[in-house]
Amino acid sequence: MRASTRLACVLVGVCTARVQAFDYVIVGGGTAGLVVANRLTKDPLVSVMVLEAGGDGLGNTNISDVTLIGAAWGTQVDWQFPTEPLLHDGNRSSGTAPRGKVLGGSSAINGDVFDYGDAREYDEWLTLGNTGWNAQSIIAAGKKAEHFYAPKPSDDIDFTLTAHGLSGNIATSYNSAAPPIHDDVISSVVNAGGLRSADNAGGNVDGISHATNARLPLNSTRATAATGYYFPYSYRKNFQVTLNVVATKILWSSIASGSAVASGVEYVDEYGATHTISAKTVVLSAGAWGSPPILERSGVGNATFLKSLGIKSVVDLPGVGENLQEQTIAPMLWSLNASLPLNVITPFLLNMESLQKTLGSGNLATLESLLNVQPPSLSDALYNAHKSLYSKSVPWIEGYVSVSTPASGPSVLAWYPVNLHPLSRGSVHIVSTNGTAYPKIQYNFFDSPFDTYVLAAAVQRVQSIVSTPPLSGWIASPISPPAGVTSIQDLKAFVLENVATASHIMGTALMAPLKDGGVVDANLKVYGTKNVYVIDASVVPIEPAAHLQATVYALAGRAAELLS
Repeated sequence: MRASTRLACVLVGVCTARVQAFDYVIVGGGTAGLVVANRLTKDPLVSVMVLEAGGDGLGNTNISDVTLIGAAWGTQVDWQFPTEPLLHDGNRSSGTAPRGKVLGGSSAINGDVFDYGDAREYDEWLTLGNTGWNAQSIIAAGKKAEHFYAPKPSDDIDFTLTAHGLSGNIATSYNSAAPPIHDDVISSVVNAGGLRSADNAGGNVDGISHATNARLPLNSTRATAATGYYFPYSYRKNFQVTLNVVATKILWSSIASGSAVASGVEYVDEYGATHTISAKTVVLSAGAWGSPPILERSGVGNATFLKSLGIKSVVDLPGVGENLQEQTIAPMLWSLNASLPLNVITPFLLNMESLQKTLGSGNLATLESLLNVQPPSLSDALYNAHKSLYSKSVPWIEGYVSVSTPASGPSVLAWYPVNLHPLSRGSVHIVSTNGTAYPKIQYNFFDSPFDTYVLAAAVQRVQSIVSTPPLSGWIASPISPPAGVTSIQDLKAFVLENVATASHIMGTALMAPLKDGGVVDANLKVYGTKNVYVIDASVVPIEPAAHLQATVYALAGRAAELLS
């Protein structure tokens, strides 16, 4: 837009001068949106416009420098979504939650881990009624996105080459050589009854292994959706990106019952001016907290709720904004009796275990009695899917392990047990028709007592591993939880007081049959519409035993094939 046109728009407060027509408009230039745009624009006759709320992120070392993981949180490249007090945890505040507000989305600010879920979890997507979505198709799409760089023999890191993709757009590697304590961590897991895995990629997620990261090993630079799928292709005239704009709602050319037709998108620029853009197809890739609010402001959602805000219902879809899934963490810390010669975080270790392994036979009766109580926020279909996952002994607990050395004092062992498959479900909904207002986000952690017990048992299991030789020889003293906090009852209190989020938000525009609370079908098209799709983590029906970005890359790659 020319400066004179922009100034005129600012003065009048609304702008319709920039009405352009594209084959596709994609809302969100993040992990999913840029993959879809890249794949579609391989055809020079297909035009795509990506609307991104943030800037390009170029020159931001908080993004590119992988030793600064977490430094971007709370800055201008982070949405800093406010969340509601935790209902089942004394109304304790969980603060704001990080999501990438920059080209590349959360792939630019996340923990950088690139790992796949278990094949049995992905196969459960198909069981839920999502034709074409199973382990084979999802993992193949993930490998298509990955360009794996194997470690040097001197790095002392095991891996399985066939578990990775070798020619994709996203560089993956291990961040540095493993220090001696890593061998002892692995040995203690095995000595405590766990398993050692050469590589937890490729759909076989069971045991402890080193984590693959999304980074270029040559210079340890973070690989993002922007570096992999946009910047090298920005020369394409049919691949356009508009930065610093917030999409507010979908525009409709027809709202006939059961077949609403979108004509484009309305958005607001950084100066507060309103614009419209026309497109044959609208794709929402604004994330699990961004896509549902756009649908609701557009009249797609629970009709009764929308009416209370004065929004005319276009498609009555009660599932929009429901089924919020988030993996919970109970951070644990120990002081070591030595200072390792490290100035940065060591390579991450991931230990994946089933609940059967984590709890042992003595505690399974209590666990299963809690599992047999269906929480009110969980649909019948998803409840049965989780019971099926349990019966198959899928990985349910992740142990995310790292060692760091502060500027002074001994090194610290951090172990983050994660409940990968919580039964509790939260929600995200708009609070007004204001297109730039933050939505109301309720995690609803521990709505199911099963989740509290699982996380407490996971903490207890980690305590057992850390007290097992040879790792026990490194430990000076526990920091959190403190010494003496070892019973399940005490650890449940510890979990409630210290719960953290994995920032793996998903499920709020569920891919599932309509009768099961679905928002999109197996082609990711929104029910009741002709040409509106959601392609991001909000459609994920079953949480993977993994960090989320590899699954999102896979999902977006498959979705692009379906659209083409």
